Amino acid sequence: MANAAASVLAARGIEVAVAPALQLSGGARDAVGLGREQRMANLAGRLTFREAGRPPPGFSIVVLDDVVTTGATAAACARALAAEGFAVSAVLTLLAAG
Repeated sequence: MANAAASVLAARGIEVAVAPALQLSGGARDAVGLGREQRMANLAGRLTFREAGRPPPGFSIVVLDDVVTTGATAAACARALAAEGFAVSAVLTLLAAG
């Protein structure tokens, strides 16, 4: 999804970089059926920063998520990036559940 969006933007002359900066470590369970607080607890401490995916300096940070159910994943991503000194400018999703 990120690469496809980057290709479209680049074709329009917009400078963009895909930076896979976060990874989900083991121990997180499937979130189906969990409420917001349970989803947040499920992700707590399980999103880790990947140095190899560090965003380039000067770029706005946009988190891409496949679906928003409660917003817990997007919030956890923003917190994990903030812990590394990055501010998230926007969150983009394909679908909203509900």
